[in-house]
Amino acid sequence: MASIKKRTTAGGETRYDVRWRVDGRAVVKTRHTWKEADAYRKKVEGDELAGVAIDPRAGDVTFIDYSEHWLDTRLVKGRPLSPMTRRGYDALLRRHLEPTFGKARLRRISADQVRKWYAETTKSASADQAAKAYRLLRAIMSTAVEDDRIGRNPCRIRGGGIERTEERPMVSTATVLDLADAIDAKLRALVLVAGFGGLRTGELLGLQRQDVDELHGVIHVRRQVHEVTGKARRAAGERSSSRVVTGPKSEAGLRDVALPRTVMAAIADHMAAHTRTEPDAPVFASKRRDRPLRRADLSTAWRAAVAKVDEAPAELHIHDLRHHAATTMARMPGVTTKELMARIGHSSPRAALIYQHATEERDRAVADYLDEQIASTNRTPKVARLAK
Repeated sequence: MASIKKRTTAGGETRYDVRWRVDGRAVVKTRHTWKEADAYRKKVEGDELAGVAIDPRAGDVTFIDYSEHWLDTRLVKGRPLSPMTRRGYDALLRRHLEPTFGKARLRRISADQVRKWYAETTKSASADQAAKAYRLLRAIMSTAVEDDRIGRNPCRIRGGGIERTEERPMVSTATVLDLADAIDAKLRALVLVAGFGGLRTGELLGLQRQDVDELHGVIHVRRQVHEVTGKARRAAGERSSSRVVTGPKSEAGLRDVALPRTVMAAIADHMAAHTRTEPDAPVFASKRRDRPLRRADLSTAWRAAVAKVDEAPAELHIHDLRHHAATTMARMPGVTTKELMARIGHSSPRAALIYQHATEERDRAVADYLDEQIASTNRTPKVARLAK
């Protein structure tokens, strides 16, 4: 329980110290009048009864210092933040959070300040950027509550963390094939795997020769390649290179994907011409052929290919091919949600579905269906295939 002790300062003024203990540590808060001290004592005792009493000094750490600690110690499903996630959080902190909250003490950040910051960020940046930054701020402050540094999370904006992103452009199967023909021959197979296998860009760059099972027409997704800079790069232990190899995005990302025979044949031809023979050789390699292809080089080649295909929207990203793969597979008669999730490596919001995978026979049926879609597409190639 809290107590009040009256004392006189060296200047002869009266002060009232409210004293209590938190986790065995003595805590003192001074007030000028007995009425103020008594009100504070009652608040402390109420917090003690509710089990939320904290040491006010614990919240004196600055937001910038605490956020760095949060990034260093944050675990997601028992694992540290991936380099790519760390890079994204660093960017959000630097651009949107630190200018307003960086030097503020945690206990001084109020709900009103958060609401004003959110409104200003929505206007100055965008609603999506405000939502992303708000989710990060809310997560950091929630941990501060759990650490008994503050008594309550000041992030209380209903729906503040919801993004309302625009729908990405959709392309036809014919356009995907045209893009494969238009891009540099060394990347033709990559476009086909993205467009009909549904791999993420990092997963494509992480493929190694040992991951390609030509006999069974399957690729094994076991890793992804990130490119990180700044704090995220140092946190990943990288010095000489910004390319970091990690496991897939989630447990569901570890998967085996049966490919259409057309696509597997393209990968086999690609590896025969452009991939080294070592088992761990990257399938899609840089010019030196001993390291994964750089995203910047892929982006340059992709933009050039998009410019050559009239039906391809100018804003089309290489990642949009994954959307094409998923929606095309979804059209297969009888395909289930669990089969689609297993194939493209999505985690279900329902925990019971996370570890349920499609059978190998069904996965092969999906790949055969994609073969039929490719074969039945009537088109006249609009771009002459580039020489290898």
